[in-house]
Amino acid sequence: MTTAIETTVAAWPGVAVDDHRFGGREFTLAGREFGHLHGSRQADIPFPKRVRDVVVAAGLTSKHHLYPDSGWVTKYLERGDDETAVDLLRLNYLYQVAALQRRETVDEAIVAIDVAAELDAMALPDGLRELFPLDSSTGSGSGAAAEG
Repeated sequence: MTTAIETTVAAWPGVAVDDHRFGGREFTLAGREFGHLHGSRQADIPFPKRVRDVVVAAGLTSKHHLYPDSGWVTKYLERGDDETAVDLLRLNYLYQVAALQRRETVDEAIVAIDVAAELDAMALPDGLRELFPLDSSTGSGSGAAAEG
């Protein structure tokens, strides 16, 4: 069964959707998982631990139900939670995009994403934007990879 969340996330540039090894549907970008769904009941998202700490402290989600000491979070999907789950998946997607944009070989569709502008448009918890690997020369995640 395809959920509204899956349909939304699958439309983002560079995203591949496949079956997850523990059931459900997995979302990857450049071969790296940035989240998965277990039907319409929960989303699991692997944030860097410092990002996880901020989103959990802000009450957007909870630590992972099986691995609470990892960077993973679990968002239990209750009525009306689809938008929050999509926002959390988008947040991790943008984190991965920003990291990819710092590399020399990046798909043009990924380069075109203005991570900084998207983050600015989101209602982020305090301190979260600063944790993103944005290009320090421009303050943006868009454009060419950072030299270094």
